[in-house]
Amino acid sequence: MTKAEQQFLSILKNAVHSEPAFVIESPDWNGIINTARKQNLFPLVFDASSSLPGYETIEEQYFNSVAVQMSAQAQQTADFLSLYQSFLEDGLSPIVMKGIICRSLYGEKADFRASGDEDILVSKEDYQKAVHTLNRCGYHAENTPDSDLSFVQEVTFASSESPLTIELHLNPFGTNDHIRVKMNEWFQNVFQSQETVLIANVSVRTLEPTDHLLFLIFHAFKHFISGGFGVRMMLDILLFTEKYYDRIDQEYIQNGLASVNAVDFYNDLLILGNRYLGFLLPVNGEGTIPDELMEDMLRMGTFGNSSKNDSTAGRITSMAVEKDNKKHSRLSDMFRLLFPSWQFWVSWKPYLKDMPWMLPVEWVKRVVKYLKRGKPTSDLMESYKVADRRLELMKKYGVI
Repeated sequence: MTKAEQQFLSILKNAVHSEPAFVIESPDWNGIINTARKQNLFPLVFDASSSLPGYETIEEQYFNSVAVQMSAQAQQTADFLSLYQSFLEDGLSPIVMKGIICRSLYGEKADFRASGDEDILVSKEDYQKAVHTLNRCGYHAENTPDSDLSFVQEVTFASSESPLTIELHLNPFGTNDHIRVKMNEWFQNVFQSQETVLIANVSVRTLEPTDHLLFLIFHAFKHFISGGFGVRMMLDILLFTEKYYDRIDQEYIQNGLASVNAVDFYNDLLILGNRYLGFLLPVNGEGTIPDELMEDMLRMGTFGNSSKNDSTAGRITSMAVEKDNKKHSRLSDMFRLLFPSWQFWVSWKPYLKDMPWMLPVEWVKRVVKYLKRGKPTSDLMESYKVADRRLELMKKYGVI
């Protein structure tokens, strides 16, 4: 861990657990800012740095951009609550996951925690009603789902009048691999156990705390076994655990995590939260590989796609998980990168379920796009270095 990354974590600790005597000598501002941006936590870190030496220069340089980012987030929040009110008026109460629920954990700093979109979950029976409300409010689908909705994880809706993007989920995790299928099984009854929270005087339906915590951990774990995940997801999980600890069924959480070999993963997140971010949460022993997990989070960024090579590495690790195999042939993986499985194509491009004859067109587009990147062989070797390192972490957690 670099000096700048250590300082970034210290500032983040001050942001969520304010320390009266907070001091950092000789802040590496360039490194701190780059790390905070990579983790999509810059506004939160910027605000919590005001007492540090040299902040005046940083404030002058970045104040306007941070203010614009926070203003955009506040607008997205207002637009979402207005949209949710429209759902209620149409007799629907979609389940809200992550997003605005996680931002509320930050209290008065809610809009310092950015969200790229808002995720809502509806039953297949309510899908068309939800689409009707979204269309009525000016939001239209960016992708066409499979007609029978059997493979659909989410459909993305956007509006020309708002920066808000909606991910309308029909299942929480998709069906790309056996682990995601197993995760979905733990959320088959959430429409019977949901609860209401009040956000800016709007009654919002969400998962009850045990289900929501399991969802947040599963969500991070899903990203971990594919492209990677960053500190922001860990922080959401820790803040949620801290706030709702007395209401969470810990045995249920452990059973859910055990079903996908994520018990040690969650325990390491708790250890890291206690060690670096000022949390005081119960942990089990010294952990499995907390230091290696932290290095991976800092390396991979918010969603593990900080570079094209990282994105390709994520696809390689995903294929290893799909095959549930500790060994993988590079030649075989190269072929599967260019010509993925039918299940992958259907989950990625749902329209192919109704138009399978378009698959060769998508193949050609994929090959051309890959070759246009330039130096495909050296890029692939670099991606394999990243993938091999991350696969070692997964072996230590017993994922593969």
